[in-house]
Amino acid sequence: MSTFQVGDVVQLKSGGPEMTVIDKRPDGSKVECMWFVPNDEARTQSIPAVALMTVELANP
Repeated sequence: MSTFQVGDVVQLKSGGPEMTVIDKRPDGSKVECMWFVPNDEARTQSIPAVALMTVELANP
């Protein structure tokens, strides 16, 4: 079960872009993520929670 919350910044454990959690299944098994690709085009994808890790953001 995932502990991700809407608004968290995550990344695939195997690497890739930083993504924002925009929704999740009630059981936490899948997380809907949003990120941007070149030309500021937004993408979304439902990703299994076990494939994600939280990105630690630096405090401004």
